Formats: sequence, C-alpha cells, structure tokens
Amino acid sequence: MNSDQGLTIEQLSEYKNVIITQPNCPYCVKAKALLDQQGTEYVTLVLGQQLTKMVMVDFIQHSANVNVRTVPQIILDGHYIGGHDDLVAFLERQVGNTSFDDFEL
Repeated sequence: MNSDQGLTIEQLSEYKNVIITQPNCPYCVKAKALLDQQGTEYVTLVLGQQLTKMVMVDFIQHSANVNVRTVPQIILDGHYIGGHDDLVAFLERQVGNTSFDDFEL
C-alpha cells in the first residue's frame, strides 16, 4: 500500500492512543467526548481519509484477534479497547485506577 492510500498496518501499530472514526458517526463523537472528559490524549484517524477499512479490520484482527465491522474502534496505551460501549465499560472499571495494564475486555 502506498502513502496516498493511507496508513499501513505497521504505521497504525505505532499509535498508542487512537480512535478510528468515520464522518457523521454519533458513537464516534460520544467516544471522543468520553476520552476528552478523562483528559486522555489521542489521535483521531478517519476511515477513507487516513486509513482504509481493510487496514483497520486487518490490524484489529491481527493485534486483538477480534473481527470488527463498525466504528469507533479504540486503542488506549497500545491495548485494544473496542467500540463505544466497550469504552464505557472500560472507564467504569477504571474508577480510581489510572493504569491500563490490568484491564479485562
């Protein structure tokens, strides 16, 4: 894949905090708002602009052994979190714990 087609899987794996979105996605907006409330710095990557859906799907399949078809897809501290609902559940379990090391999906 050349650079005008978007990020490669290798380039995507370099991001520690990332949310993969697409335009007009209400759950993407909600997920970003939750991360903003937590003060979490992250990079937003938009499908069709910075990366293709195929790269997103392949990356998450390879790194987390999960098949995905929807956005948002969220990675925090290099760990795959999932979508909006997964982020909500993750944040609820993190009350009083700022480490991402021992979270469970």
